Amino acid sequence: MATLPPRKNPTPTKISKEDLTPLQILLQLGFPKHRAEKALAATGNRGLQLASDWLLAHVRDPTLNDNEPRQYVLYTCPTGLLAEKLLAFWTESRELGWNGAHNCMPHVTLVSFFKAPDRSAEKIAGLLEDIVNQKDCPDHVELETYISPNFMGLFIEDEFAKWLKAIAVKFVSKLSSLGIVAEPHTKSLHMTLAYQFSDSLFQPLRTMVERLGCTAPANWELRVYSRDARLGDAHVHKVTHAHVPREHDELELRPGDYIYISERACKESIDGWVEGTSWLTGITGYLPLNHTKRTAESDAWTLHSTTQITDSRVETIDEEIPKTRKPPVLSSTESLDIPDGVPTDDKPIAASKAPTVQSRQIFICRHGERVDFTFGAWIPYCFEANGCYVRRDLNMPKEIPARNIQEFQNDCPLTTLGEIQANLVGQAMKSSNVSIDVAFASPSLRCVQTLSQILQGYGSDVRIKVEPGLIEWLAWYPNGIPTWMTPEALIKSGFNIDESYEALVKTESLPQRENAAQYYDRSFKLIENIIEQTEGNILIVAHAASLGACTRQLTGGRVPPAAEVTRLVQRVPYLACLTAHEGPDGWQLHPPPFPPITHTSNNRFDWKILT
Repeated sequence: MATLPPRKNPTPTKISKEDLTPLQILLQLGFPKHRAEKALAATGNRGLQLASDWLLAHVRDPTLNDNEPRQYVLYTCPTGLLAEKLLAFWTESRELGWNGAHNCMPHVTLVSFFKAPDRSAEKIAGLLEDIVNQKDCPDHVELETYISPNFMGLFIEDEFAKWLKAIAVKFVSKLSSLGIVAEPHTKSLHMTLAYQFSDSLFQPLRTMVERLGCTAPANWELRVYSRDARLGDAHVHKVTHAHVPREHDELELRPGDYIYISERACKESIDGWVEGTSWLTGITGYLPLNHTKRTAESDAWTLHSTTQITDSRVETIDEEIPKTRKPPVLSSTESLDIPDGVPTDDKPIAASKAPTVQSRQIFICRHGERVDFTFGAWIPYCFEANGCYVRRDLNMPKEIPARNIQEFQNDCPLTTLGEIQANLVGQAMKSSNVSIDVAFASPSLRCVQTLSQILQGYGSDVRIKVEPGLIEWLAWYPNGIPTWMTPEALIKSGFNIDESYEALVKTESLPQRENAAQYYDRSFKLIENIIEQTEGNILIVAHAASLGACTRQLTGGRVPPAAEVTRLVQRVPYLACLTAHEGPDGWQLHPPPFPPITHTSNNRFDWKILT
């Protein structure tokens, strides 16, 4: 009988875990399964980094070990011009006084809140992909305004409502196969504009609703949200001023955090102090109410998935724009494009030779491979008890800048391969005769390192201008803005930093929280200022989202919805480079003048398999 050959170790030790799920990595890092599942569900299964940050922030959360399930809901929400008009309506109507509609964003409920265990969060998010067939969607959606003394809203016309109800039934059926009980919304589908308001507000609200109308073009998308079960009927307040506890029962307040406060606590407080629970940490304590401001309950929800359900056609407006009228000022998410050739004053257009425009170029690169995404929780693995750094793998940096170890948690360095990648790009730029006159980097260490290596590979002595405004979408930093190295500390660590550069966006002026449209607007205004205040070709090293955020509006495009921003980021690899050229017709995107850099994943070698 033939003998069996020796078998390799079936479970070799790995540090690089690209083939494992975030849950498996968290389990290997020693987190209990129920805590890991809770963290992933609370962060919308957006990856290992967010989940681990959530666990660190909630380490003192008394409910961390509870099995209380989250509550989920399925909405359909308008996008485009109608969404912009509704948000403006929300803002204006809120000035009259709070009413029930202000608790959520504009939406139509398809499946009311239902409970589901944390382990099912990712499966619930994935259900939307299988239940929508855009071909069956009605071509046109009619909305009908309804006004009564205690309710105002927009009702969905029958054909579209019937189609939406069918989607809700399919979704509930899919939930049932997971052992989750939910009920589809079978009553008249509508979008609430105002309810639970006082009699004195009826007439001004009615005037606003009538002025709003319901004919604005819109597309629609499905969204699955979840919320902490502790939220219940509590009000949500946003922290506007910091507070450091002075007594053991007080809650620390950080601007941008959300606090769950019961309505009863707000009404019965006799000294301006109330008991509340922090969304950021899960800790409960007393806080000064005047350090917060009530906001929408949905601001503290988690978005799990979105799916476009109507064709994203470009809407047009039939009204002709007179040739002597100035072009309209548009918001970042409006679907109307400024027509070519509209003059900016009342003077007639004179035929003349097009002026000669000196062509400028902007090169925007994502940073190189980062340590934390490659090795997971690398800090406890690489630092001794005395704080000394130990290189545990050849792909870990040979040395790292001197700084507080915990600051690396949200501001990690490049891997060795990340530095090599960046240096190769610099060499490619030089070989392609690319000219670089000025260079900017996000304040993230990985971006500064990447730009430094690109310039070294290029052989350039251009100094690096560190610009805080280039930081990526702040929604991905739920624990607040990271602590970055100062220009002085970077210079001390050997980086060629332009110490005289005065940042266009100060760190302290960055918002604690922003949506996708605000992030794109911030990036667009910044790139405009950079162009205006510099000469020659510009090299920018920032983040995956920066390639789109810095160029979309610059080249005449529209701001994408949040879900699309996330999808785009996932398709931008390390050291991806985007090029924009300035011409007579403005800025246009072009392919980079050098090839991309591609490499495969490489698992950690366990020599024991050969013993």
